[in-house]
Amino acid sequence: MLSVDRDLRGPFTDERFCHQFILGPAYVDKLVGWQQIEIGESLKLTLHPEVGAQRVANATRSLTIIGYILDPQNPSADDAAVAHTLFEGFRNLESLIASTSRYGGRWLILARDAGQQLLFGDALGLRQAFFSTPEHAGGLWVASQPGLLAWHLNLHISQAAARFIASYEFRSQPEYRWPGAATAFGEINHLLPNHCLDLSSAQQRRYWPRNGLEAVTLAAGVERVSGLLTGLMNAASRRFDLVLGMTAGLDSRIVLAASRALKDDISACTVRQKTMPDTHQDLTVAARLMGRLGIDHTVIEALPTMSGAFSRSFKENYFLAHDHYGTDVEAILKHYSRTKAVATGSGAEVAREAFRTKIDATKRVYSAEDLAKLQKMGSDSFALTHLQHWLDSIEDLHNVHMLDLYSWEQSHGNWLAGTQAEFDLAWQETVTPFNCRDVLQTLLSVDEKYRRSPDHALFNALIEGMWPELLAEPINPHNRRRRGRL
Repeated sequence: MLSVDRDLRGPFTDERFCHQFILGPAYVDKLVGWQQIEIGESLKLTLHPEVGAQRVANATRSLTIIGYILDPQNPSADDAAVAHTLFEGFRNLESLIASTSRYGGRWLILARDAGQQLLFGDALGLRQAFFSTPEHAGGLWVASQPGLLAWHLNLHISQAAARFIASYEFRSQPEYRWPGAATAFGEINHLLPNHCLDLSSAQQRRYWPRNGLEAVTLAAGVERVSGLLTGLMNAASRRFDLVLGMTAGLDSRIVLAASRALKDDISACTVRQKTMPDTHQDLTVAARLMGRLGIDHTVIEALPTMSGAFSRSFKENYFLAHDHYGTDVEAILKHYSRTKAVATGSGAEVAREAFRTKIDATKRVYSAEDLAKLQKMGSDSFALTHLQHWLDSIEDLHNVHMLDLYSWEQSHGNWLAGTQAEFDLAWQETVTPFNCRDVLQTLLSVDEKYRRSPDHALFNALIEGMWPELLAEPINPHNRRRRGRL
């Protein structure tokens, strides 16, 4: 049985719960020095001092943005300008959700209209939200990670979750996954991507997919996605001092291509993880490419283990943080001191049929057992129950493939979102240009034959169209069949 009660109830420190928030019926005064923002009469937001928030309201409606939001059509617009643009077009809650499809960034929006209040987030759910069941917590509480809620509400890991955590399947996978909306705490659920939370009923509901994807030609897809990615990187460069996270992989190359106009204003870095030899392709290819382009490139050396002081801080900052990320986080923090925002290629794999080679892809319906197998969760009832709940949330897939939706919401909205939160100790922010609904929907609307391995024609065409010189260096040269990494 795993016990984390001592850690969860530990004292607050300056490095604890970095970039996080908690929303509920009262402010959390023990989070000393945090921002306190009133969201109507019944909700109080307690927000880490390094996270931005914008609020616009009139007599009947209000809109609050937590985090940062990027407009690819107007890169010079800051968070306040975007908030006012959204508010001006705010006619009802459904139209508000639809109007955010072009925006990138890492954000949550709390919106009120005629007494109804909703919370929803960015396309991949990278600004996470976890919420309590009101009957067990004295009212609805929402926070950026389950450990923060458990710390505040003095909650304990459920027996079912403890059994799952203790299982061979969970412990044998360094990249462990949580099934569906589940957390380790029976009183806490995860708000998944493509869902919104009704703040009155404490129920989350799915709002996408609502309609089928309209077919997009390869050429049209490249043009549209290139414009969005370029606009998003331009917008991000006006907010942050950007460093590109570079590997030999496909996705970081696309983000670099979208940054062509920013060449003189950005730098790049590669983290040399503890198992990497000098000849590792992520080191050699990235160094050659950056040298060819004249972009400053730094290799950050991760130590074999975390220092004792940092290890405690890292594990207190995010519930069940991965030890093998901790050495990277400590090295980045030591080098940049949270003064840089990193741009990554995460999210592109949603459209690359990530799960199609691991299961019969001709099926259109999959069982909870199928999904658990894909994520190496075994046959534990905890995993199967929550994966079945996820399946039950899908009323109609239209022409969205279930495995693509599963990759979007499970791999990215769950694992990736949590991973980025762990790295909040190291970076001022994380910029993920693929985290934009219009980008993801456009990619998924291009014929599958252009998206799949090994050619990845759509993704290579994006590089060719934005910055063809980047293809002078090979992509993942040591394994041509391997999908491009972040």
